[in-house]
Amino acid sequence: MKNKPMYMIVKEYILSRIKKGELSPEDRIPSEKELMDLFQVSRITVRKAIDELAIEGYIYRLQGIGTFVQKPPQKAQIVSSKLVGVFLTTASDILSVGILRGLEEYLSTIGFHPVVQFSDNDENSEKEKLDRLLQLQVAGFIILPHLCSLSDQTLLDLVKQKKPVVFVDRTIEGLGYHSVQSDNQKGAYDIARHLLEIHHYKNIAFVSWESTKVSSVRERFHGAKKACDEFGGTIQLVQIEKPQIKELHLLTKKFDAIFACTDLLAVEIISHLQSYNIRIPEDIAVVGFDDRPFSEFIQPKLTTVRQYPEKIGEKAAAVLISLLAWNNVDEQVHYVPTKLVVRNSCGCK
Repeated sequence: MKNKPMYMIVKEYILSRIKKGELSPEDRIPSEKELMDLFQVSRITVRKAIDELAIEGYIYRLQGIGTFVQKPPQKAQIVSSKLVGVFLTTASDILSVGILRGLEEYLSTIGFHPVVQFSDNDENSEKEKLDRLLQLQVAGFIILPHLCSLSDQTLLDLVKQKKPVVFVDRTIEGLGYHSVQSDNQKGAYDIARHLLEIHHYKNIAFVSWESTKVSSVRERFHGAKKACDEFGGTIQLVQIEKPQIKELHLLTKKFDAIFACTDLLAVEIISHLQSYNIRIPEDIAVVGFDDRPFSEFIQPKLTTVRQYPEKIGEKAAAVLISLLAWNNVDEQVHYVPTKLVVRNSCGCK
């Protein structure tokens, strides 16, 4: 049997003290430092336990003061179904599989079961699959939306009817609801700052398949732009269609670095540039975002930003369960930290 994660042990300790009455409403819970010393764990482990208790409505935080026991809600709602509708991109997508693994592990510990549908980026197909989940009377939804979801009336109706919905990885303008996503803006800021501060590149092209209507694209562009504004660089958004990748070698005339919105796009760009005998990073630097497994095996090895999809899945499941039980989560957007991964494609050795 798999050992219980340490954050769960910390979480259960605090929860046990609340339920036994050792910690009453408005009492301050032990500090992060006290919990770290008590369980001999890292600050990250303690924060994960506290985050989940806050999401589930047991505690609340006051910035600079401390964390306190929440007054109990009147009564938890009775959840009739133990099924959760999960709507993700294709099964081969590393991000989707990681999100699914994280949410499935969390849901299984509390007796819920995901029913998974994979989207193929086709509006009619998406509608059929969402209708299928509705017919199964799932308790709530965890959804990774596509751009075509903008016109998906079934998805818009879910939000309008106030069905429990948590979006993962990104949201789309017009579909404002609870979401769990990587801290895209911070991750993009970090990698753009690296290009500017360490390598002194001045002109960056931000290349994406999707428009800034998709939140992850918009936040990555804004994060990179913030770094450019602070460190004296310029950045230009370049949205392309599939056939236009044949023209990307022309970017070398105007830019000294390319920030691809995803690793998959970064690899396509590198392959295309190399076919024109353009050297990476000597002639132009290329960086990505995701840190997919292939990123450290291509030549040159790709500098990128690591995401943690399993943590996104875990937190999305926790937010959904809180919505189902209490119909309330204070924060609308929940961010999972990212990490800059420096390799060779930026110019580092």
